Amino acid sequence: MLDGFLAYLGAQVGRSLYVWGAQGETDITERWIRTRESSEANVQRVLRLWKTLKEQGVSPIAAYDCSGLIMHYLKDMTGFFKSDMTAAGLCRACVPISRGALQRGDLLFRDNGTKVHHVGIYMGDGTAVEAEGRDVGVTRRALDAGGAEYWNRYGRLPLPGAPVAEALKEAYFAVCSGGSVYLRRGPGAETQKLGTVHRGDKLLALPAEDGWCEVAAMQKNGIARGYMAERYVKRETMKNGE
Repeated sequence: MLDGFLAYLGAQVGRSLYVWGAQGETDITERWIRTRESSEANVQRVLRLWKTLKEQGVSPIAAYDCSGLIMHYLKDMTGFFKSDMTAAGLCRACVPISRGALQRGDLLFRDNGTKVHHVGIYMGDGTAVEAEGRDVGVTRRALDAGGAEYWNRYGRLPLPGAPVAEALKEAYFAVCSGGSVYLRRGPGAETQKLGTVHRGDKLLALPAEDGWCEVAAMQKNGIARGYMAERYVKRETMKNGE
């Protein structure tokens, strides 16, 4: 499935539109675009690219938004997922990994400190495919083309052929070494607080990047994923036989 997914993504580059809420539709009209977009300015941006692609002889032309590009293949075409998911939902469905562990097919996310709002796919060669925007549609470009902080969360879906076990090898058991430490949505003290982790609480952690560890911690409503400052994440030493 992984190879098919990547081949499908590559085939959308340079021949597809970005339309809000779209998920692979090809029966595109100006009226349909207007029902999807929230402003006349956005309608005109989509129409310009649509006209350009038609003049280039592209057919069929498909439309996606960022999560729709992924869900069209993994839900509509293959049935891997049974229901639709947003970028945030896809992030929750992933095994979290560090940037240094990226492999082909891994998902890339943008988290603004309040929510995950955009998703792309790492192609394995230093490039990413994404439904980038209304002016350019689906693109493939260098991982840092949008800036070093453009992508700031990373995950791996349990797709057939994806090395999920390798992602888990990075994770380690830890405990909170601080008295009461905020679990935050993103890697930074300015990001939203998700809860509080107390001294001695068990954690599942990924290696730190820039002083922050992504962790899974038990909260009142179940297990929550977030970030903690590295200095409060103490690797747990396992006793013999454990």
